[in-house]
Amino acid sequence: MMNDNVLIRQLPTGVPGLDALLGGGLPEFSFNLIAGAPGGGKTTLAHQIMFSQAGPDHRAIFFTVLGEPTLKMLRYQQQFSFLMPAR
Repeated sequence: MMNDNVLIRQLPTGVPGLDALLGGGLPEFSFNLIAGAPGGGKTTLAHQIMFSQAGPDHRAIFFTVLGEPTLKMLRYQQQFSFLMPAR
């Protein structure tokens, strides 16, 4: 019997404890949908994952259907260290 299984690399989320729950992180090249009730932390979770992976050699893109003004969302997200620009 031939084993043609492909090893799929796991990408760390940057969220403490989440990688363990996911079995090592998010599968590389996967499409992930985060859904939930308003105020449940979906945007914060998505931003934390995105900013932990994004860099000069790794791009990330975030799609959203905004239920609140963009400026309000960005101001709220600026309180988290993962959104702080490098100095």
